[in-house]
Amino acid sequence: MKQVQSNLPVIPKNKRFCWGWGLILLGLVCLQISCVNQGSGTQKVTIDGDSSLIIDEFRSRFESGQYLCVISYSSECPIAKSYIKTIQSLHERYKDRVTFCLLNPGVGGKSIGGLQDCVFHDPQLFICNRYGIKVYPQVVVVNCLTRKVMYAGKIDDRAVSLGAVKSQATIPYLEMALSQLVEKGVVHVHSNEAIGCFVGDIGLK
Repeated sequence: MKQVQSNLPVIPKNKRFCWGWGLILLGLVCLQISCVNQGSGTQKVTIDGDSSLIIDEFRSRFESGQYLCVISYSSECPIAKSYIKTIQSLHERYKDRVTFCLLNPGVGGKSIGGLQDCVFHDPQLFICNRYGIKVYPQVVVVNCLTRKVMYAGKIDDRAVSLGAVKSQATIPYLEMALSQLVEKGVVHVHSNEAIGCFVGDIGLK
């Protein structure tokens, strides 16, 4: 029987082992690249450092005093805009004892006159999540020395629903809380449910 000669090169036995492992490693690299490419289209990577940097900036600007009053606000929310004069009045009255922060979870928008230095933008909602803020306007009053939330909720009872705001308040919750806090160090009403535009509906798309 006549033997047929092959034109293919013959790989020495001592090199076959290395060649085989090279193909395996190449396959693993390709598989890893494929997985990364598939995930990049559907998964957004969040850098943990962003959260800590924003929180550190917030602390350095607003938590150096004893008391902090955070008010979520956006000029694009009609309910929040109806509280401009109330916020200005409370800031003027208590600014020497309480640090005020106008927390804007959206991007852009007009700030309240005289309170430009109080504005803090939080488009990634790090500060909102930290204080449980869900709507505009919503108040959180904190004792920065003890890290205790003293009051959380409405500015007053004027906002009845998303489409209804009374002309005058009968219970000025925030004013009462600030007055009790600076005079006695305690707040009698600790929380209630704020009514306003939902965070996420304005300026976050």
